[in-house]
Amino acid sequence: MSLPADTPNQSLRILHLVSSPTTSGPCVYVLELSQMLRQLGHQVTIVARPDSWMAAEAHRLQFETLVSDQYRFPFDEIQRLRQVVLERQIDVVHTHMSRAHFMGVLLRGLCHVPCVATAHCRKVQAHWVLNNHVIATSLDTERFHRRYNLVPRDRISTIYSPVPRRSGLNQFAPLYDAREIRELRRQWGCDVTSSKEVVLGVVGEISPAKGQWYLLQAVRRLQEASRHVRLVVIGNHREDHVWELQKVARDLGIGSQVHWAGFSNRVPLAMMAMDIYVCPSLDESLPLTILEAMSVARPIVATSVGGIPEIIHQRETGMLVPPRDANALASAIAEIIDHPGLAQRIGLQAWQKIQTDFDPLEQTKKIEQLYYKLLLTTQKTTNQSRAA
Repeated sequence: MSLPADTPNQSLRILHLVSSPTTSGPCVYVLELSQMLRQLGHQVTIVARPDSWMAAEAHRLQFETLVSDQYRFPFDEIQRLRQVVLERQIDVVHTHMSRAHFMGVLLRGLCHVPCVATAHCRKVQAHWVLNNHVIATSLDTERFHRRYNLVPRDRISTIYSPVPRRSGLNQFAPLYDAREIRELRRQWGCDVTSSKEVVLGVVGEISPAKGQWYLLQAVRRLQEASRHVRLVVIGNHREDHVWELQKVARDLGIGSQVHWAGFSNRVPLAMMAMDIYVCPSLDESLPLTILEAMSVARPIVATSVGGIPEIIHQRETGMLVPPRDANALASAIAEIIDHPGLAQRIGLQAWQKIQTDFDPLEQTKKIEQLYYKLLLTTQKTTNQSRAA
């Protein structure tokens, strides 16, 4: 039987439902959060889709891992997960991505356990108001869900994603030997004998909403302005769109300057091998990749959409440009290339912001306290119902 929810250091049994079929920011978020929750003494079970990257990584990190397609119909999976929640005496269900969110609110009703949903994106959907609480990953996302999904003010809060803490820039030397970075750049087709080539990088889903088309246009403009750049695109989603973008690059005459790296499970190393990180998205909540680039002190050029301006401050922690503007992207990148002092300064200030505002333990403790609060409220409601 669970201790009272307001008991300090109570060990909670937490069930994370994740419905992403591929690697994604929400998956990385769940793994980082789960590791921190385990460090705080909680028991974490992860439910992921069969044959997914999330299931493989959760198993590799030695979390208790269950697989489920998380379909609502027919009712077999709902009943199976209901049994999991009841038999394992789960205290809190925490959901990520649309299919998991719907499953979570169903389990809330069937099992009478509090359900928390993290809003990794901004979509108009009916399920948001059915959760006990919604965690927004940016203030902009919180405003969206309050306005369009009618989530009450007292049932939504912004808690930024936990980002692995870097104790100091010098700590990377023993972790990532300069030879590894040099080899990775060579694999990308870079001229490792020259210091003049600038490597631009973008990591994440390759899709129209991520704006890679505008980045290719910006690379063409940089080439025309005699800037020696190479673009590395990491990500392997939406193969049809990848092929389309590859054709665009060839038609622009920059095919040889763009390396399509596909999926990578060594993103921190890849970001360290980049000179400038670029986020050309057309719409975002707050991409985890930007936080990861900040954590390794990369100068960043990003579009001023969603929650990005909450952490990227112009010429302080990065460079902001309007979305859908290849000329502005090219100009901001060129300014960083032409001013090494600016690049170093904003990279360092970005790293400092991660250290002060995105400590993974502090962010996880905020979520932990939310769990305690919701569990206490649920227990009080249950006791009052029984008394009545």
